[in-house]
Amino acid sequence: MSEEKNRSSILKAAKDRARQSEMQSNIQMITDAIGDRRDRDLLDILSQLEQDTGWPIALEYLLEAKDFCYSLPIGSGPIRTQLEPLKYREMVFSIFSCDGLEPIITPTIELLTPLKDEHSLLDASRKLRNRIEQLAMNQIQSGDTLFFDSSDFGISFSKEFSNTLDQMMNKQIHGLVLEKHNDEIDISPLWQYETGRLTLSKLGIRGKEIDLETANLVLSVIQQPITISNSSTHNSSPLHHPTNPKYRELLDCIIEQNIDGLRSLSSRHSYIILKQLLEEAIDRYAQTSSSLDYRRILNLINAHVRIRTPESIQLLQLLINHKDIRIASVAITALGNFYHESAVYVLVDSLCDTKNMEIVRRTTAAIKTIARRCPETNYVIMQALESACTHKARLRHIQKEIGKQKALY
Repeated sequence: MSEEKNRSSILKAAKDRARQSEMQSNIQMITDAIGDRRDRDLLDILSQLEQDTGWPIALEYLLEAKDFCYSLPIGSGPIRTQLEPLKYREMVFSIFSCDGLEPIITPTIELLTPLKDEHSLLDASRKLRNRIEQLAMNQIQSGDTLFFDSSDFGISFSKEFSNTLDQMMNKQIHGLVLEKHNDEIDISPLWQYETGRLTLSKLGIRGKEIDLETANLVLSVIQQPITISNSSTHNSSPLHHPTNPKYRELLDCIIEQNIDGLRSLSSRHSYIILKQLLEEAIDRYAQTSSSLDYRRILNLINAHVRIRTPESIQLLQLLINHKDIRIASVAITALGNFYHESAVYVLVDSLCDTKNMEIVRRTTAAIKTIARRCPETNYVIMQALESACTHKARLRHIQKEIGKQKALY
C-alpha cells in the first residue's frame, strides 16, 4: 500500500513538473514574439492557446510574459533582457486592435485583468476597445494628446473620436506663445503637444531652449500662428504632459536624445528621433571617417534593432545601398533581425543584384536568420528563383536549409 502511494506521489509530481514546463514554454513563446515585434505570430499563439486551454489561461500567460526575458540580437544590448515596458504595451494594444491609444494613463495590467471574465479574445477585444476609447477621450479632452496617433486607429474607433483628437491637436498648437530670454527661445510648450514634438524630433532638436534662427526654422515647418514674446525670467516651462509616467519618461528621453533610455523603453515613437540621429551620424562619419563616429552609427543601428519598428526596415534598406561597405554590411546584419517578409524582400533583392562577395555573404546569413522566425521567407525565395537573380544557387541552398528547420510553435 505504501509502495503504491509512493508511485502515485511520484507520478503526480512528474505531471506537475510537465504542466509547469509547458506553461513556462508557452509564456516564453509569447515573450519572444513580443520582444521581436512579431504581432501576427503573437496573435496566432494566443489564438491557439485559447483553443487549447481557454481564453482565461491564454490571458494569464500574456500577463505573466510582462516579467519574462527574451534573447537580444548580438550588439543590441545584453544577451537577455526583460521585456521593455512600452514595447510590451504597444504589442498588447496591437493584438486588441487598440493601436494609437497606448498613452492612456491606466496601467496595462489593470486594463487586462478584468478581461479574464470574457469567453474569447474577440469578446475581450470588444470590451477593451470600448473602455480604452472612453479613457482616451477623457484624457484628450483634458489637453493631453502627446503620443496619441490617429493614423493607427483604422475602423476600430468612432469617427467622432478621431475628429476630437485632430481638433484638439490643432487647437493646442494654434496661437501658442513661446517666451524669449536674451538669445534663447523656450520651446518647452512645443514639446507638450504632438505636432510640436513630431516637428522637433524630425529636425533633430535637442533640449528645451534654442536660438532664434533655429526657432524660426521650426516655426516655418509647423506653419501655425505661433508667437515669440520677450520674457524677463529665464526658466523653462514645466512639462505637464503626458500624464502617463512611462510616456513622460519617453518624452524626456526624446528631448535629451538619450539613446540608452529610448532603447530600454523600446517605443515605436522613438523611430523619428533615432532616424534623424542616425542620418546625422552617417553624414558626420562621411566627413571624418573616425572610429568614434562609426561606433555611434553602430550604436544607433543597434537601437533600431532593439526597438524593431517596421519603419526601420525602410531606413535600413537605404543603408544597404550605401557606398561605404562598412555601413552597408552592418545594415544587412541588422535587417536579419526584423522577422517580417518585407525585410526578406529587401535582402533577397540585394543578394540577387550584387556582385560584391561580402554583401553576398552578409545577405545570405541575414536571410537564414530571418527564416528561423518568418515562414514567409520560403515564398519570397521562390519568387526570386523565377526572376533574373544573379545568385540562384545560393537561394536554392538557403531554401534547402529552411526546409530542415523545425516549426517555431
